[in-house]
Parts: sequence; structure tokens; C-alpha cells
Amino acid sequence: MDTTKLFQKKFGKRPQYKISVPSRVVLIGEHSDYFENYILAMAADNIRMDAYVAPRKDDKIRILSQNLKANKHAYFEFSTKSDRVKFQWIQYVQGAIAMFAEEFTRGALKGFDLLIDSKIPIGAGLSSSSTLTMTALSAIGLSNGFTDGDRKISASGAVKLVDQKSDSRETHKLLRKHCMMGCWAEYWYGTRGGAMDHFTVTVSRKNFATLLDNRPYEYEYVPISSGASFIVCNTMVKHNQLFNGFAKRKEDAWNGLSKLEKYLPKAKNVRDITLEQLNKHKKELTDIEYRRMKHPITEKNRLFEFVETFKKADFVTAGKLLNQTHQSLDKDYEVTCSELNIMQKTAVSIRGCFGARMIGGGFGGCVLALVSDKEKDQFIKSIKQKYNNNAKIAKLKIKADVWEAISGDGLSIIKI
Repeated sequence: MDTTKLFQKKFGKRPQYKISVPSRVVLIGEHSDYFENYILAMAADNIRMDAYVAPRKDDKIRILSQNLKANKHAYFEFSTKSDRVKFQWIQYVQGAIAMFAEEFTRGALKGFDLLIDSKIPIGAGLSSSSTLTMTALSAIGLSNGFTDGDRKISASGAVKLVDQKSDSRETHKLLRKHCMMGCWAEYWYGTRGGAMDHFTVTVSRKNFATLLDNRPYEYEYVPISSGASFIVCNTMVKHNQLFNGFAKRKEDAWNGLSKLEKYLPKAKNVRDITLEQLNKHKKELTDIEYRRMKHPITEKNRLFEFVETFKKADFVTAGKLLNQTHQSLDKDYEVTCSELNIMQKTAVSIRGCFGARMIGGGFGGCVLALVSDKEKDQFIKSIKQKYNNNAKIAKLKIKADVWEAISGDGLSIIKI
């Protein structure tokens, strides 16, 4: 059934807006953003979340996701004033509401009807949670007006600014506030990542990667060179950010930072420490603290080298840097798993692959491979076959899902 017709059937009215949010792939800079570091990422246009919205005049919220096949209800119903519900995915929406409540009076927040149609696999490290959060924030904005932190912006005015993706101060201020509320909404939910997912799925431009500085949250666009493609290889092993020890790794790094404050008083975060400084004071740290700090420090160096080599279409060097990142995430930050390591080793063994690394939160999810355009079709066939036939993977009875990530624009809102 056509999505707009399904909306009409479920909610008794037609949608007024379509919100479209892409997934994201971090090219390099993983597990570095929440140390105020840099990341380079792009929006994946062909794997995205579409949502249809009808603003309401009361505080009621009705949501239906076409992707939850086991949903016994016509839709989930609650209000902008409801306490935390038991469904985890609805809590992302409630986190967005809570952040809007910091800018508006909670009792005055109006609700919306929302129908979600997402192609983003859950738990694959492609930012399904952040796309949902940014969709929810946009839906709330369409009902209540948007904000850039200093002023309220009408829905029509905000839609124009969002779709422009310009470098103007007005656009940047609105998008920055929108993305930061998305980050804070996920803090409310319970995860402790940074804001890079929210920026990537919101501000990205087609045929460009977004280089984001996670301290001032300033960003610039880096052209994506032709000649190679980014292939996403899903291990089909899912992770849960609440229960996988992700927050402990961040805590270990911060504990190490606090021990070095007396030697490096100007260092406000791990990004401010060089590898030479870290090695000089290594004896002050536990082995865990040292390795947790080492990853974001070396990742910063790799990122800037990757940007320069990628601009020159030096894919061989860029691929080596991706391999180094995977090893750092495996040995120093320890967020990989056996399935991810099998997929990465399989990828780099195939002709035409310059390099590969895990992407996302880790503990499952996907590997990103940089592959020659001439070899990508054969690569996709080969990696599926080799991964699926690996002895350990075959015992798990899982099958890889592999596709090309195609660059696209970030968040868009269209009036229907």
C-alpha cells in the first residue's frame, strides 16, 4: 500500500510533511568524536529513514513504524507529557521531546502523527537511532516551531534553511542547535556518544564528506574522489549501546586524562594530547587507560592524513589508514568482535579492496571497505560468499548483507 494511503488509513488524515534522514558512514574518526576530536563522515543516501508527519494541535503523539512487524497495535499512542515508556525505540522520541522542553514549556508542546518507513538496519552501526532522533526532533519542530537557541523559527522558515544546507550563519546556527538537541536526546535515552551522527545525517551534501570538528562543532565539506567506492558489509550481528561496555571505555580514557592534568594542565580533553606526550607519561597510567587514550590520539593523526590522501585519490594509502584504524579499534579500544574481525580480514583479502574497518559503535554491525570501482561488483559477490562460508559464521547460520554506500544530502523536509 502507498505510504500516504496507509497514513490516511491509520490516522484518518493525510500527512502534511515528509521527513527524510539518511544513514551515515564514518569514513574515519570512529570513537573519537566524544573526545572533542575530528571525524570525517558521509550520508548514505540509499539507506535512509522516511517519515510522514501530520502536526497536531493537542499534546497527543501517535507513531507507527512499518518496520516493526510484530507490532500488535495500530500505532503507539502517548503524549508530550508522558513518563518514560517501556519501549526503547519510543524513548528516543521522548528524549527529543525532553530536549524541546528545555526550549519551550512542556505543557505547551504540541504532538504529531508519524508513520515511519526505514531501510536502515537496526544495530548495524549505521546510526538508526540518530536518524530516528532527528526525525522526531523535526516532527516536534513542525508542530511547535523550531529554535536556533536564541529565537523561535516558524516551520516554513526552518524547512527552507534545512533544505538549503548553505554555509550561511543563519543556517549553521539552526542546524547546529538541531543536532545538539539530537545528541542531548540520546543522553536522556542513556547512551553516551557524541554529536557526529546527528551532524552527519543532517548537514551532509551529496558527493562530499563532512569534516566535523567536535569542539566548536564547525564543519567543512571534503569532495569525494572518483575511482573508488565505499562498500558496507553487514556482519548481521547486532549490538546494543546500553549494555555493551561502551561507556566504560570512555570512562577509562577520562580517568587517564585526569592523571595527566598535573603534567599537561592545558589539555582539556584527550584530543589535546599528542602521542609523544602520552608515551612520555605512560608510567602514570594503567595499561587500559593508556590504550583507551591512544586510540583517539592516533585516530586524529590518521584522519588528517586520510583527508589529504583521499583528496589526491591515493586510495592505497587511504586504505592502509583504514586498516590501521580497525587494528586500533580492536587492540586499543576493544570494540570489535570476532565477526567484525572475520569480515575485515575477508574484505582486505579480496582483489580491489584498498582497506577496511569496522564502523559504528562496535560489538557487531558493519565493516566499511574502500574498493576500486572496477572491482566493486565482484567484491560484493566474493565477500558474501567468503564470509558466509567461514566455519565460525556458518555455525551461527547468518548471512552477510553487502551494499554500496552512495553519497547523498542530509536531512530534508518536504511539504506534501
